[in-house]
Amino acid sequence: MAIPNRGLWILILFVFCLSEPAIGRINRLRCMWRDDPATSMVIAWDQRSGTEPALLYDTEDFGQVARSYRMRQRPDRSTNAKGMNTQFVRLTGLKPNTVYYFVILDSEGLSKRFSFRTAPNTPDVRLSVIAGGDSRNHREARVDANKIVSKIRPNFIMFGGDMTENDSPKEWQDWLDDWQYTIGSDGRLFPIITARGNHESQNASITELFDSPSPDVYFALTIGGNLLRVYTLNSLIPPSGNQRDWLQRDLAASQQFTWRFAQYHHAIRPHTLNKNEKDELLINWATLFHKYKVHVAVESDAHVVKWTWPIRPSKEPGSDQGFIRDDENGTVYLGEGTWGAPLRVNNDDKNWTRASGSFNQFKWLFVDQRSVEIRTIRTDGADRVREIDPNTPFEPPLGLVFWNPPTGDVVTIKNKNWRPTPGPDSPVANTDPGVDLTGIVALVRDKDVVLSWTVNRDKTGMTYEILRSTDGGTKFSPLARASCKGEGKQQYEFPDRGFGASGLLAKTIYRVKCIYPDGDNSFHDARPEAAEPPPAELPPISRLTADDKGMVNIDFTLGEASDVDIILLTEDLREVARLPFPREPKGDVSKTINLSRAPAGKYILVVKAAGEVIRRYAFNK
Repeated sequence: MAIPNRGLWILILFVFCLSEPAIGRINRLRCMWRDDPATSMVIAWDQRSGTEPALLYDTEDFGQVARSYRMRQRPDRSTNAKGMNTQFVRLTGLKPNTVYYFVILDSEGLSKRFSFRTAPNTPDVRLSVIAGGDSRNHREARVDANKIVSKIRPNFIMFGGDMTENDSPKEWQDWLDDWQYTIGSDGRLFPIITARGNHESQNASITELFDSPSPDVYFALTIGGNLLRVYTLNSLIPPSGNQRDWLQRDLAASQQFTWRFAQYHHAIRPHTLNKNEKDELLINWATLFHKYKVHVAVESDAHVVKWTWPIRPSKEPGSDQGFIRDDENGTVYLGEGTWGAPLRVNNDDKNWTRASGSFNQFKWLFVDQRSVEIRTIRTDGADRVREIDPNTPFEPPLGLVFWNPPTGDVVTIKNKNWRPTPGPDSPVANTDPGVDLTGIVALVRDKDVVLSWTVNRDKTGMTYEILRSTDGGTKFSPLARASCKGEGKQQYEFPDRGFGASGLLAKTIYRVKCIYPDGDNSFHDARPEAAEPPPAELPPISRLTADDKGMVNIDFTLGEASDVDIILLTEDLREVARLPFPREPKGDVSKTINLSRAPAGKYILVVKAAGEVIRRYAFNK
């Protein structure tokens, strides 16, 4: 029998694939936007073998029955970069806020069935957004974070660069292999918006793998009608000149948006001493953020955790490193890139820092017309986290662990111009779920654990459900409920009697579930911690008088041999000088101190023994 020619053979194989699913040699899938997120999507993959690839797609799920998909598109672009043959299909003319199912067919067979959802094109749809960066070096931590992406199923991911250490083909192949963990258990891909980091050696590292809308890797996307404008900036090229001019023009023309977010790699004011300040970004970008009301700026690079109070550029009294807190008109800065990169010490807080830390994490943002809510997710131990219920995408899944610093586990930015839509059919009619719950803490006091929290804007109809998990957050059991105490600021407290002596505190998490009048809800978690002992009563202040040479005599008694410090403080308790006296013997001690060089003013002298204040003196000079 004659051997069929090549074209006939491909036709026979294609017909076979329509009836019997096979597995094509494609992998390393991802999806992105380079056009309108509501009506377009870019699907990319590595074509490891096989030829003539095509993407078959539809709004109905036909699984791997290839012949049933009504739409078909060949790749619009191919790149050979980082050792991969990347295919890009640029889909357009899609329906907003719609799930599309697809398979990829080539000469060797058919892929698994995948899906994606386009962005909404109206502002009344709440958005779930993940933001983070710096995933190089530690694959285990990176995979953990990627798995959590798949479980909380965001509308999109903002990624701030530094995917790999050396920008090498092997590292990029590993990175994209690990990115497959972000795919949902049902095959759902979640769009990624990528910025360039300093470990991407050139812009092409982003454009050739993610089909960036701009060869210079700075651009903006509109999501949710006039709800949100997202700016991706490139801190690896000059922030001034063309980039700044474009940013200013676009911001000036985008004041109709409820929210404006920015992401870029280098932190303007890093929260670790290991990184340099970026004055050029403050001058060229932060000033525009303030002028044109950018609400959130997501930074990476420093490998620490931070969120700030709303701040704006300033040199006026009270400012710190060129910024000052401004709760009315400031920008909230988030960061700073710990998606698997080596952690650094958060040793450079400012007076406008809301909280900082050092652990693997990314930010989870809820965006709607009323507010932006920001949480920090600890990403280690992803296997304990359950998958979110797609029907309740803003209800945290079991096992998800939030960062809970003393300033609270949620940063809320309110839309001051929002007004509720009247009418019983409106999903936000006459409600404002932003009660602003802060200060949640669970303190162990003797045999009890006392859970307490503050509601800054309580309102009639609110209910607070208290739950407890003893397995690290996998399963929560209800303990009690509390109703609104009254409008305005209210304090709440719940004693968990006897549980402080249970021996289960190591894996215990308490949760307050806020149930709003319209049925919406939010969660706030706290882990038990030891209550601070009451402060020791300080000794009374005695008067000191210096002689004409500025010498003073100090007498005190030590109950046991101790290291002693004598500390000179100003009247407002700023330390001026410290004199250490190690290994002072037990008994009466007398010291003569020379204060002749101290400037004129009022002072306090403190004597500390073994870290405890044992004497206090006041004197004028």
